[in-house]
Amino acid sequence: MSGRKHHYLPQLIQRPFAYRQKGKEFYVHAHHRTRGRFTPNTSGLGKELDFYGDPNDTSLDDAITQGEGALAATVQAINRGDAVPPMDLATLICALSFRTKSMREALAGLFPALLEALRLKLLDPMRIRRDLMASLTDPKEQKRLINAEMNKRFGHAHREQRTKIYGFISSQWKSYVATNEAQLVAEAWGMVHAFLSRARTEANTIADDAYLKALAKDPAMPIRANRMATDMVFDLVDTQSDEFFILGDCGPVAMFSDGKPRLVLGAISNDVATEAVYLPVSPTRCIIARLPTSTTHLSVEDINRISASLSLEFFISDRDTGCGLNELRAAIGSLVPIETEEEIILALSQPND
Repeated sequence: MSGRKHHYLPQLIQRPFAYRQKGKEFYVHAHHRTRGRFTPNTSGLGKELDFYGDPNDTSLDDAITQGEGALAATVQAINRGDAVPPMDLATLICALSFRTKSMREALAGLFPALLEALRLKLLDPMRIRRDLMASLTDPKEQKRLINAEMNKRFGHAHREQRTKIYGFISSQWKSYVATNEAQLVAEAWGMVHAFLSRARTEANTIADDAYLKALAKDPAMPIRANRMATDMVFDLVDTQSDEFFILGDCGPVAMFSDGKPRLVLGAISNDVATEAVYLPVSPTRCIIARLPTSTTHLSVEDINRISASLSLEFFISDRDTGCGLNELRAAIGSLVPIETEEEIILALSQPND
């Protein structure tokens, strides 16, 4: 990558789907949700202005670019038929799973659900009261609440004064809580409500910043890749003569233990596990990472349908007709990319114990 336009679907995974190559230029058949069919050069497809940050900070774009050589070598080795270590396969899947526009948009859409789950959990007066009562036996919780009260009432007191005030409140804390319980609960509720209200007005900015920070912290996702390489087995599946794979702009897709397809990182609930992950690397070959116990077996048609349905705007192929391409284009964006808002709220609003 170079300049201000950044590939969120890198050329290294697009190029094997080219129907024509002219020098260093690769052309694919793009099937777009609103634009229909067209035949772009991969250098201009799946990219967006300043996707990985503004022009004043190119560090994330530089880090991603630095790692693309190894990812491209993995794709080329797979398509040559070479033996590829599981860690390299897992790294390819994980590196491509988070950086797409599909994932970014999905996370932005997720944020209101997260705020609602927090609202239900944090604004529960019974929970606030339980935390307050816990301070009577939990020294850490007591210290936190006493400091909060001191900051609220004596924020400008110097250190010696604060020490004396803390000692006095600490010695009287039990009676203080008993006398001021209703007021303390109401004030805690008000502070949380103000915080969540402010967060809702800034939801898009907060979600976008969180996405870029997460990607910058771990663009190649080695920790997740190592876990995948350890926990899963890898297969390479080839098509029959009358079949071909497409590549969605969502990159890898996954099936989960609740029987639903989503983006690879699309499960929030602890009781929903990734059963299998699919990443087409050419029109004739697809990586499958699966749990050893998984009984999920998807056909080429199934993988294509899920890839199209989880794509945000388009998918590509090495041809413009056949194998239900029109139906696949009509299905773009028809599946929920991550857990539904109701599922997220239910999962995150459950008590910790």
